[in-house]
Amino acid sequence: MAQINSRTSSAISVGAFLLAVAFGLLVGFTTGDYLSAVWVVLIVFGLYVMVASRLKSDSNDSFGPSEADVMVAGGVVMAGLGAAGLVYTYTGEVVYTAVVILVVVAVTGIVMAVKNRSVREWDSRTESRTR
Repeated sequence: MAQINSRTSSAISVGAFLLAVAFGLLVGFTTGDYLSAVWVVLIVFGLYVMVASRLKSDSNDSFGPSEADVMVAGGVVMAGLGAAGLVYTYTGEVVYTAVVILVVVAVTGIVMAVKNRSVREWDSRTESRTR
């Protein structure tokens, strides 16, 4: 995947955040509930962070997750917390909010497992048999 320099990446991130704030304000003005605007900003910017992770390097420099892995996990958690807040704002039920948070944790695990899966083709010529 093509890499972009850090200045361009920062400018795109600021633009995406401003778009998320504008969208949140639009929701806040429309519904009259400005706390919903905060949750919408978290959802929209979290989705951007997940998408922007495709532009980051997937290589591990020494140990731990790559920069792209951190961005995917952070974006999922950010959008999930926004969704949980939005659910609580409109339902007022803690149980529904807890369910959304559990779903976010599960989705984060699934996304990271799928993203980091190891795909190997079985080749009988190179497989060694040990007994």
